[in-house]
Amino acid sequence: MKIFHVNRKQGIVKLLIENLDDLWYLSSVVREGDLIKTKTERRIKAKEDMERKKKGERKVFTLAVSVDKADFKSDSDTFRITGIIKEGPEDLVAIGSHHTFNVEKGTKLTIVKEKLSSIDLDRLKEAEKASLRPKILIVVVDEGEATFGLVRESKIEYYELSKLIGGKYDIKGRRERKMEFYRDTAKFLLEILSRGNISAIIIAGAGFEKENFRRFLSENYPEMAKRAVMENIGSYGRNGVQEVMKRSGIQKIIEEITSARDVQLVHKLLKEIGRDSGLAVYGLKDIGTAANSGAIEKLLICDDIFLKNRKKLENLMQTVKSARGEIHLINHDGEAGRQLNSLGGAAALLRYLI
Repeated sequence: MKIFHVNRKQGIVKLLIENLDDLWYLSSVVREGDLIKTKTERRIKAKEDMERKKKGERKVFTLAVSVDKADFKSDSDTFRITGIIKEGPEDLVAIGSHHTFNVEKGTKLTIVKEKLSSIDLDRLKEAEKASLRPKILIVVVDEGEATFGLVRESKIEYYELSKLIGGKYDIKGRRERKMEFYRDTAKFLLEILSRGNISAIIIAGAGFEKENFRRFLSENYPEMAKRAVMENIGSYGRNGVQEVMKRSGIQKIIEEITSARDVQLVHKLLKEIGRDSGLAVYGLKDIGTAANSGAIEKLLICDDIFLKNRKKLENLMQTVKSARGEIHLINHDGEAGRQLNSLGGAAALLRYLI
């Protein structure tokens, strides 16, 4: 995300959406009643077009809508903003009618709020910083199976690749098919790496296949092999990706990426709850007590819970922030979000016992 202009007094922010993760950050900032201005495209039919049953001419112009509904779907990477048109060319649109913006990569928009809170502004600034952070690619390799986890800010993007290797008695055919599987896996890695800003590749697995694949990369794709680090794990597939992200050995590599940090924070939260240490609380009542005591070190809230209880939770977040606590909004679609939602969607790690 790139922020061009901020006027807190007037509640105005002008920005550019640069990647898909920006949509997730933006979804927690835009709310009902905000005014959103951006360019849109509509097919305009003149009277003669209607008479001749023509499709009409597509025109691009700027509209401003008062938000009725904002809907972000992380599985399809779309952010739809629907509202009532407040400003626009009256010869082309009816003021007071409804319109939907599809916000995507490359969209420039202006947000006008009755009040631009510090929580909103922090969220947008975090998105701006996040766009500069490199991503991590994890590949869990087993015999004839590869699971890729692209660790983005908002979520982990998964891909799977498989090939039938064959039985151990077909030695020649088995080796040829295994080499073909390694080539397919390496080519898929190259395709993901071509999207840019990926700082490291983590090759993981439970058996010897990760070493075999790393050797293949060294012999055939030496530059890619130089960027790769190895991690031994005890599970496969997507569970293997999650296990890698919880490992302390690679914490420094991935800890700055939001989705990776979320996994580690929820893992620590569950660990403290399991130990009954008193350094973790969940449920809004207990969280509120801890916040008023200034004891919260890290506040964890699922984004869907935040959107449903924004006013109440913003007051809580402000209390935590004023006591120098950290605030983490967690994507409810990810593994960390699902685990947090099982506790009610909000929890906190404490500095000290209360």
